[in-house]
Amino acid sequence: MTSRRRSGVAALLVVIMSSPVTAQSWRLRFDGAVQRVDFRGVSADSAARSAVGIGVGGGYVTADGFATDCSGNGYCYFFRPGAIRRGAPASAGATLTMWGLGVTGLSVHLNTRLLTDLTGDRLWPGTSPTFRLMEGYAEFLRGGLTARAGRMLEQGRLASTGMSGLDGVRTTYRFDGPGLELTGYGGWGFARGTILTVTSPAVNPLLDYQPTQRQIVAGASAGVHRSHLDAEAEYRREVDPVTDYFVSERVAFSAQLRPDHRFRIVTGADYDIAQGRWGSADAMLGYTGSKMWATVGAKHYRPFFDLWTVWGVFSPVAYNGVNGSLTLRPHERVQVRGRGEWFRYDDAEVSAPLVRLEDRGWRWDVDLTVTPQDRWTVQAGGHGEFLPGASSKGIDGRITWRAWQDLDLAVQGGSLVRPLEFRFQDAGVKWAGVTADLRLGDAWRLAFSADRYWESRDRPDAASFDWNQWRLSARMSVTLRSSADRWLPAARRTGGAL
Repeated sequence: MTSRRRSGVAALLVVIMSSPVTAQSWRLRFDGAVQRVDFRGVSADSAARSAVGIGVGGGYVTADGFATDCSGNGYCYFFRPGAIRRGAPASAGATLTMWGLGVTGLSVHLNTRLLTDLTGDRLWPGTSPTFRLMEGYAEFLRGGLTARAGRMLEQGRLASTGMSGLDGVRTTYRFDGPGLELTGYGGWGFARGTILTVTSPAVNPLLDYQPTQRQIVAGASAGVHRSHLDAEAEYRREVDPVTDYFVSERVAFSAQLRPDHRFRIVTGADYDIAQGRWGSADAMLGYTGSKMWATVGAKHYRPFFDLWTVWGVFSPVAYNGVNGSLTLRPHERVQVRGRGEWFRYDDAEVSAPLVRLEDRGWRWDVDLTVTPQDRWTVQAGGHGEFLPGASSKGIDGRITWRAWQDLDLAVQGGSLVRPLEFRFQDAGVKWAGVTADLRLGDAWRLAFSADRYWESRDRPDAASFDWNQWRLSARMSVTLRSSADRWLPAARRTGGAL
């Protein structure tokens, strides 16, 4: 199906949904947000070798104090602070659900979003393309059958990290007695981690190597859902319609076991058939008590790339890690939460005698929430990451006051330090700000925030400039509904991640 035809189908769907239907019920939600942000990069410059001298540390320095690199061609190169540029990224979205369309069990779902930079310069990444159809599908429920057609978001181990979608059809049938659930789907896929097509210029990573047509996706899954067990197996393949070659072919398994209402065991793994090797795998044991929640787990992560890209040729190295979390509620007004992870990369199998390679790291975070009174909430936290290449550590806090039932006022602030192992500078930033969150009945919600940032870059030369700025943001949402909204059918699970 061509892009023009798909756009026509989407337009027809909107027209159908706009047509009056007897006993039609609907729910419509609008939301919008805008920010005001500053950018400041660097500007390349050069100077003649004869115009630079030796600095205190022994390196070359320009007459006005910038550290420089002299390449042997009579010139030295360096970077000056760039000009400050201001952007205003904005987004607006609409989510519509309609049912009561004259066919029992039929409903229509639409989710669209507009993104732009109000300055017209498109300084903020991710604001192109402007219009995005996130979801737009018709759903039919009858007995154990659930069928969808259109654009839909996917879930599951084989869906892309973050977000994945499908333009096509998905059918699920559930046998209530044994708890067996069978699913089949097919259609056109999207680029990894987005709902943009792989042919979109916005996701063009390799210029001439980018596919000219979208991949065809097909898959099936089988799952068992019982009172103490959820288990699922899935097979998925993607094919380039031009060459008829596989883009990917994988299988995945996942399960969740609940031997007791307080304990759960979650595990899963995926296997890359096209590459002939195991992908990611994980296992977790969780405990839920009245005043304590805890998890402990292990993870093996291997990045996945489509066969049309060149990244798989570089043999990406997997890592193995262990993690855990603990949440305590010693008092009804006090909650403490902590998480930690340690990981180590597999042997990269490279020889670099003059370089010491870092192959492990760890991260942690802890936060405290206290509600001294019903109208006051105090939150404080700290976090740290000690990773190969770069690290960070910081603290943050927030105090929220419910001025009245529908208005929350808050002050927040924090500090972050980022030591950059492979760069000639460290960076630190401090911030403080205020937020107001107003709810007007059940329909309207407005929020405003203003934050001041103080950033400094720790360098021994003139490029150690400070970059201070204000960031302003506003958000709005409104929910409209028909008088029959109370008859919205209950949600049904149709498989997905466990």
